[in-house]
Amino acid sequence: MSDPGEYLNYDGFAYLYDRTRVIPPEKIREVVDMCARSANLKRGGLFLDAGVGTGRFGAVMADSYPGRVVGIDVSVEMLAQAHAKSDGLRLLRGDLRRLPFPDNTFNGVLVVHILHLIERWQSVIDELWRVITKDGVLILGAEQGGRSILVDFYLQQARGRNISTDNLGAGGLAQPLAYLRQKSPQGAIPRVELLSGPRLTWRRNVPVVETIATLEARAFSQMRNIDETAHRELISATENYAKSTLGSLDAVENLEARFVLYAVYAGPRRSR
Repeated sequence: MSDPGEYLNYDGFAYLYDRTRVIPPEKIREVVDMCARSANLKRGGLFLDAGVGTGRFGAVMADSYPGRVVGIDVSVEMLAQAHAKSDGLRLLRGDLRRLPFPDNTFNGVLVVHILHLIERWQSVIDELWRVITKDGVLILGAEQGGRSILVDFYLQQARGRNISTDNLGAGGLAQPLAYLRQKSPQGAIPRVELLSGPRLTWRRNVPVVETIATLEARAFSQMRNIDETAHRELISATENYAKSTLGSLDAVENLEARFVLYAVYAGPRRSR
């Protein structure tokens, strides 16, 4: 068997994950509704939240389609968070590179913020195609923007020390989408459709002290190569940068973010 590569686990960070990935509830509902329409869930079938994490999307979808939404994640602590959000969400622990489902199981699959944690993320894409029905849909989502200049400063300073801050797996959506466009499991190149639009944008106020605390907790996967000595020095430098740039550690940043959602159809598009 070939080396499956590294797979980062968010155990230890589950308690603060939702604080670092903040999406307004109404925007989550919009994303879930888009996913349900694309997968034609009103007509039946199952939906998989692959890398369900704390259940931000799967739990909301399960409230509308109880018993028909499955969430899978490698992290026990993330799954515990998801379980607390919904009784209707079917959860199991598993590796996305080796899914425990038969072929053609799900009408739709959602993947959000997981491929950057998996070194050989292409194997995940292949597995997801395997479990999607022949007229099903694979949905890729990501939050863009909304990150503090302090996080960017910290990582930039780390790179200045010749410390790699690259993602372990895919960097953004461009790589998975390019890979998907080359795949043709039914003998044709899958069709890609942008689902999201300007409505899926929002702003929020983020206190500097909250950003510093998140950095101190090493909540970003790009920090995995930074040793403790360098980490403490980088935190100190970031605090000084915050004081000089934002005025004080009591300052608040107003950050704009958006959610991007792509649907990749394995077969002909169905009426919805």
